[in-house]
Parts: sequence; structure tokens; C-alpha cells
Amino acid sequence: MFTVAGQHYTAQELLTRIAGLAAEKGSDVLWHAGYVAALPELAEAGRTEFSSLDAVLVSLGGCLVGGDGYAYAYRGQVDLTARSILAGRPVFENSGRDKTFNRLNWVQQGHGDDAFLRLRTGSSPYSAVRDLVDHSAAWTLDCATFVQAVQLGAWAEAVGSDAFDRRVARPFDLKEHGSTGLTHRKLWFRDSQGAEFRLRTPASDRLRTLEPVVDTDEPQLLRLAPPGSRVAFVNADPKAEGSDFERENTVKLPDGTYASHPFGILSAAATKRALAQQTVLRYGDEIDATLARAVAGEHDSIGPDEARSAQEELDRLLAVDDRGALVTWIMDHRIWTENLLYDDFDEYVHDLLYLGEVEVYTITPESTAR
Repeated sequence: MFTVAGQHYTAQELLTRIAGLAAEKGSDVLWHAGYVAALPELAEAGRTEFSSLDAVLVSLGGCLVGGDGYAYAYRGQVDLTARSILAGRPVFENSGRDKTFNRLNWVQQGHGDDAFLRLRTGSSPYSAVRDLVDHSAAWTLDCATFVQAVQLGAWAEAVGSDAFDRRVARPFDLKEHGSTGLTHRKLWFRDSQGAEFRLRTPASDRLRTLEPVVDTDEPQLLRLAPPGSRVAFVNADPKAEGSDFERENTVKLPDGTYASHPFGILSAAATKRALAQQTVLRYGDEIDATLARAVAGEHDSIGPDEARSAQEELDRLLAVDDRGALVTWIMDHRIWTENLLYDDFDEYVHDLLYLGEVEVYTITPESTAR
């Protein structure tokens, strides 16, 4: 069974409904037989709930939106490209890991946090980008570069190889932000939880003055951000500052979910919790140090036997890699840390996790149609 906007369909009923839309006079829906094969594939992948028929169509790969072929192609490819890259399970490129990539197509420029990839002279940008999408297992990617790869892959496939190779400038670079051709049309941002959002545009960039405050809030921005937007969630916990999980850059998909690496495809709320979990787990180091002192008889309130028992349970949870249970255990023993001050995980997420940025690129249909 499939659920679309709260209504239940069998696979055949849903196919019939889509075919009926395509048959309507003036319809912008393009029917093709590939739907018949693609729908069961969606079900096998666990994708049986959709916010709208449009979300189903984009996932299947055959809907023209508003008569604009690029609008459909880009939106559809954002979805398909993000899923394809994630399906390859690229290694997460944390701050201590060297880049891994296809050296036949790319050359690394710079080192450390400033490193980026430049396309080799004579290589096709389209072929190199699609190679990344199709063979992501051979790559390391962090969350920011993942977003750039999705954008380039979707754009390339939406316009085709010849047009893409003609349009993009040389040198052609893949970076964490600002890859070749990926500039922002609009960027809403704020620097702290509860702060007002400001809006950056190409015009405000040229003025070099403080960007204007805009009358919007987190729920409204998340709702109105077009598919393909970069959406960045932030953890304000000081322990997260400067770490690989201070923020998570995601791509908004047409069905209203958010794709990111390494978290996968989640709702906004679930993405915040996944980001928060990474930092809460780091408090385990403080607990380890506390227990080591207690085992040595150097703690005022934790005896050696209690400490050894607690450490055994902590080690067991680490061994089975049950991160959810481990986070719960750490929160239950938060008084054994110096800095974890929240009563439970929900309170931690509510107080510290927030939407930091929404970026709409110039290549999105909402920008190109202006």
C-alpha cells in the first residue's frame, strides 16, 4: 500500500491515478511505461508515504511541472542524484581524513581544511560529475561537499552533457562551498538560536553592508524553501564548536525530506536529533575520565565497584554500536560530566539545535525563471 497526502492506494490504484492525470486535457504530466517498473522499486526501498502526487511523480522520474522541462528535470534529479550518491555509501570525510576521489578526473589543490578538487585539463565536467554520482563508493565526502555534488549532478543531468560542458567555466572546481557554477540567488542566515534571519543576495554582496533582517521564522523557511535548497542545521553546544558535527548541511528533496551525508534522508526534526546525537556521544569521554578516577578511589560519590559496573555497561553499548541506547545512557548519567546540563535528550535538542541557513542557488528553477 501507498499513502499519498493521507489517502491510501494499492500500487495499481496509484498507477491508474497517475495515468488519469496524464490523460487530462492540458496536463503537464508525462506518462511512460517506466512507472510500472519503478513503483515496486520505490516500495522495496521503503518509500511508500508521500506528501503529494507530485512527490510520487518526481520520485518516479516522469513529471513535467508547469510545462517547464528544466524545472521537472532539476527537481527530479536532485532527488535521484542524492539517493544515488548515498546508495554508494561514500566514506565520511572528517577533519582527520585525506580526500579520496577519482584521480583520473580530478587533482587536489591545497591541503587540510582548504583543500578542494580541480578538474584535469581536457576532462569533461559532465562525465566527471556523473562519475562521482555513479561511483560514490570510491569517494570521501563531508556534508558540505555532498550538497555541492548533488547540485552539480542534478544540474548536469537536467541540461545534458553538451549544454553542461558548454555552460560551466574553467577551471572547474569541486569545493565544500562555491563550486564552479554554484552561486547563491538568496541566502537566509542567522548566527544563533532565536536570532532574526538576515537575507544575503548578489546585490547585498556588492554593497558590503550588513544584510537586512527579514520577517520570517524557521518553520516558514523550511516550508517555503524550494527543492534543491541547501539547508544547514546547527548545534549551539560549545562542545560541538569546531567539530565535524557543529552543523549539518543538507539538500531539501521534493517530498520535504532532507538528504545529508552521513545521516541519509530524514525529516528536519530527525536530522536535528541525529546531529545532536553526535555531540552528546562525545560526553562519553568525560564520563570515562570520571569513572577512571572513581575506580582508583579518587571520587567523592562514586565507589570503585559502581564505577567498574558502569564502565562495563558503557563498553557493552559501545561494542554493539547502539547509539540511541548509548545517548540515553549518557543522558541518564549526565551528572558524571561537567558540562552536560540538560535533563533529557529532547530538552537538549529543543534548546541547542536550530536552523542556521537556507541557500537557494542560481541554478534552481525558482531562480532561472526570474
